[in-house]
Amino acid sequence: MTTKIIDLHCDTFLKMAYNNWSLSNVGLHFSPARRPEDLRICQAAAINVSDDLRGKPAQDAFLKVYDVYKRELQTVLDEVGVLRDFSKLEQSLEEKPVVFFLTVEGGYVLGGELEWVDKLYDLGATMMTLTWNGANEICGGCDTGGGFTPFGRQVVARMEELGMSVDVSHLSDQGFWQLCEFATKPVCASHSNSRSICNHQRNLTDDMFREIARQGGIVGFNYHAPFIKAGGNSSSIEDLLRHLHHFLELGGEDAVALGSDFDGADIPPYLRGIEKLAGLKGAIISSGIPEKIADKVLYSNAYRYLTSFHK
Repeated sequence: MTTKIIDLHCDTFLKMAYNNWSLSNVGLHFSPARRPEDLRICQAAAINVSDDLRGKPAQDAFLKVYDVYKRELQTVLDEVGVLRDFSKLEQSLEEKPVVFFLTVEGGYVLGGELEWVDKLYDLGATMMTLTWNGANEICGGCDTGGGFTPFGRQVVARMEELGMSVDVSHLSDQGFWQLCEFATKPVCASHSNSRSICNHQRNLTDDMFREIARQGGIVGFNYHAPFIKAGGNSSSIEDLLRHLHHFLELGGEDAVALGSDFDGADIPPYLRGIEKLAGLKGAIISSGIPEKIADKVLYSNAYRYLTSFHK
């Protein structure tokens, strides 16, 4: 039986650019060469640059990885698709077993220039994580704290006008709650876990999760070991699924998805590579979650969010 998955975050193309690898390199967590035959996956391809770059150096670093993204996908179009119009998501996965859509991680890529929101959109970006761990021209990050600037509010407004979803992973707590006051569309936390289960500032508090769910937004749970359990590499699949169970207990049946962080994180062995995803549905069901909800987590919730937000 074929399993369909939508994953909201990976750093595969950044890792390729830094290592001069191709997408077929099996050293990547997300290499189509590692895909099991019974798996079809729609994968967000995030482009991030160093958190300490600003202005033109940040933009140039982004464009360097973007060139790798465009060039590499042109070489594998027979087996890999590229998606911009989410109304064609189902059709795309019927035609290709792996489909990418472009996202941006870290609003410092804008260089403080509002017109770069439009440029990113024109390049195919469908989502942007507003900050990384540090503060930028938009808002404070999870390591620094701090709220939105006037420029940051303009950025969010323009993203909403264009149809780019606003990603709150890495955002400061203060920024999160400010955003909830002025955002007009549901937000996404593309790769964040539960702070109640693992007390890390990159994870979401219960109130944050409830607010995202109330809005009709989406949260992709993250495979990065330090976000799963204190001590990181000692975690098990059961530890990861504690986050999923907790989100469901908070009323998140329609709000939880996957946000692996492949190729940008310390992934525990039980999920280190897309071939491991073939068993994820079974592990979720074995943990006591009904198959209908497992299918929502793996695919349907993200499908609903992406197709409703991006017109």
